[in-house]
Amino acid sequence: MLKRWRHKKRCAGLARQCAIPVLKKYLEACSGLDIDHVDNTPIIAVDLELTGLEAASNQIISIGWTLVDAGRLQLGSSRHLLTTADHSVGSSAAIHELMDNEIAEGLDISEGLEQLFAAAAGRVWVFHHANLDVAFLQKATAIWAGMVPPFVVLDTMQIELSLRKRREIPVQQGDLQLGRLRGAYNLPRYTAHNAMIDAFATAELLLAIAARMGGNTALKLAPYLKFY
Repeated sequence: MLKRWRHKKRCAGLARQCAIPVLKKYLEACSGLDIDHVDNTPIIAVDLELTGLEAASNQIISIGWTLVDAGRLQLGSSRHLLTTADHSVGSSAAIHELMDNEIAEGLDISEGLEQLFAAAAGRVWVFHHANLDVAFLQKATAIWAGMVPPFVVLDTMQIELSLRKRREIPVQQGDLQLGRLRGAYNLPRYTAHNAMIDAFATAELLLAIAARMGGNTALKLAPYLKFY
């Protein structure tokens, strides 16, 4: 409860200082965010493709998201944006399959962030391995807007890890990867790989975890929230 109060106070304070309309609107909505159950809390599932894993020296090259309302995926809401980088994608192309010439045709990162934060206003963020994605978004937004916005986050990887620890289920290397976890919940395998598909896959995984944990009642989100 204290973390949520601090979060709302921080959002409200930053909103008063913010000169970028779309981010100001996000911060104002964030300060009044009402979080309850998975079936009545607006959610945005997000994935990023990166040039590497270090936020200090690497960049975002692709942003994907999809929305969840009333516990249901909003299929028409999914988006995939390529964003430009000021250095080569290098060996990371083997993972995300994006080449330098494709990235060169992408949006400026400021345009990508504007669209993302417009979509995220009034919503809880969902990531698979949130620490990585949030670190990159914090860095990129600090450069774009001159401030680091707060995030209220659900992390499907950490939720599953806590469940397995509670049940004393051993966790082996790779067990918590998105694709492997989806298999454990009998979700379909997606062969194509980009940020939008991974965001959609993360949203599906969250709903599958919630269905298994909640049983006949909607899962309360408060115990699983992380505040950045």
